[in-house]
Amino acid sequence: MDAVIAREYLELNGFSTLPLRKSRTQAKRSAQVEGLDLYIRNLKFVEGERDPDFLLFSSELRRLRSAVVCVHGWHGEKAALASMKNGADMLKYIEGNVLKKLDKWFEFEHWRELGETEFPKRILVAPVFPTQEAYRARIVSALKERGVDGILSFKSMLLDIIDRVDTRHVYPKSDLLQLVRTFKTFDLIKDSQMNFLG
Repeated sequence: MDAVIAREYLELNGFSTLPLRKSRTQAKRSAQVEGLDLYIRNLKFVEGERDPDFLLFSSELRRLRSAVVCVHGWHGEKAALASMKNGADMLKYIEGNVLKKLDKWFEFEHWRELGETEFPKRILVAPVFPTQEAYRARIVSALKERGVDGILSFKSMLLDIIDRVDTRHVYPKSDLLQLVRTFKTFDLIKDSQMNFLG
């Protein structure tokens, strides 16, 4: 489900997406094996834009030309999603469990076959990101040192999806968007702007 949320979010923001896990040929590969999930290319990219900020929100995505995205749900293994809101816990978890796996997660030999002249940006999807500046800065620095070019959070992706779904529109090709539409129709969830005001 994590990869579905990321794919829907990125497609809503103008990217074409290509699943990568299915194309990787490793014997006895289970659904839980870590690795890249998506190759994305911005269909609306305009040359000359500055590079996107490290923390990627919808407003920054237009500056991203292409990327490989790791959506491995590492928040579900040893660390509870609730505890990841704590900057100290998240830093400890990243240092102990994520940094040492990044090289493996971002392995991708066939990037030239996609028309790339250099390796695409490396984007990591995280459950949340700490609000405390000291922890945020240390995590950003550690991830950058290991070659990560940007990070997306599930929370920001889900809020953006909720805001973009229109209850007057039917989404026949997306179970996720149709489910969000149904929830919004019956006032079970509301746009994030309304949530902040309420």
